[in-house]
Amino acid sequence: MSYVELDDVDVSGLRAYADVYTPSSEGVETAKQQAEAVLCVQMSDSELRKLTSLKLIQALSAGVDFLPWASIPEHVIVCGNMGSNAEAVAEHAWALLLAAAKKLHVYLPRTRKGDFRQDVKTILLGGKTLSVVGMGEIGRRVAEIGKAFGMRVVGVTRSGSSPAVVDMVVGPERLDEILAGSDFVVLAAPLTKQTRGMINLRRMRLLKKNAVVVNVGRAELIDRNDLMAYMKENPDACVATDVWWSVKMNEPWETELFEQPNFMGTPWVAGAFGNPEVLTRMKKHAVENLVRYFRGEKPHNIVNRSDYV
Repeated sequence: MSYVELDDVDVSGLRAYADVYTPSSEGVETAKQQAEAVLCVQMSDSELRKLTSLKLIQALSAGVDFLPWASIPEHVIVCGNMGSNAEAVAEHAWALLLAAAKKLHVYLPRTRKGDFRQDVKTILLGGKTLSVVGMGEIGRRVAEIGKAFGMRVVGVTRSGSSPAVVDMVVGPERLDEILAGSDFVVLAAPLTKQTRGMINLRRMRLLKKNAVVVNVGRAELIDRNDLMAYMKENPDACVATDVWWSVKMNEPWETELFEQPNFMGTPWVAGAFGNPEVLTRMKKHAVENLVRYFRGEKPHNIVNRSDYV
């Protein structure tokens, strides 16, 4: 289990309501048996079994797909940390989208070698259709920026509605139709039973020939093997990601993906791993939600376990 190390500033408000233990605290292993709430990055079945008094799990990240859902008792409340890194991740999504649209993955390596050919067309954004799949805090911010570029923005949400000011919002039953009309697609949905593998080869083949797909949600929203097949058969498209399927530390990540010239990736740096300021914001946001719980208020971002079990 990966608990979150907090400093005095992080826990100053929380200590008024509960005893606080961090991974470096003396007696933390014994305290797990009495812990009513836990703030974590990851959790295993073996660690979950130690938390015999547990009533609430607060994730540091917005996504909660890493939790051992089948083993979490039904009475335990699980909260994500939605919105805590939305600005940073939305900015990074746009960095990837603009890099793909302006063909930086083609031109930057060439220019470094003194090759000044201008034979690959860039893509203008104004008037193009941007579809945002997942209209939480990140997706809404991505959509707002798209409107600022003069794009036609379509949102895809589970409910088919969103408070975001976009041109259209539809439910997942219209995803095929939306993908077929998209110039750009940003995936910002959580990974659930319903969304795992939602972007498969059949759906990728619906995209326009030179479409750009950016993933800042979870890697598994896209079927990896289908993605490889799609990129090989459609070299004019571009896929960019900051999230990954398989990683072996101290070895190149997803080596065969990077062999595809129409693929770009960054190593999970859209959020906290890219900037410590983002991590500070995420900790603060999570701790504030724990304080709400200990004050007897309903915590924010309660997750529906039926999406995972």
